[in-house]
Amino acid sequence: MDVYSGAAVKDGRSVGRGGGHCQVIRLKGEELTSQCLITMEVEQGSLTMQSLGTKGAASRDMAITGVTDVYRNARGIARFWDIAMPDERVRLEILR
Repeated sequence: MDVYSGAAVKDGRSVGRGGGHCQVIRLKGEELTSQCLITMEVEQGSLTMQSLGTKGAASRDMAITGVTDVYRNARGIARFWDIAMPDERVRLEILR
């Protein structure tokens, strides 16, 4: 299991924090598939994201599966790049 945590940063300033974990659910040769769950907390609420993904992929799309506060009726997708690297990035597409 991989465990992650860190600051959410936008334009060089901290806007929140996040963390989560990925648990291996399938191993086929060199291909490793994990189920991941990540929660981000920002000023206006929290978002929980979930997906299956293959280790080493260039990006990972995650469904936004839970929300609070101003996001309470939202849904959408989070795309992560460079997961578990110092320059990890995420783009949230939130529909209200």
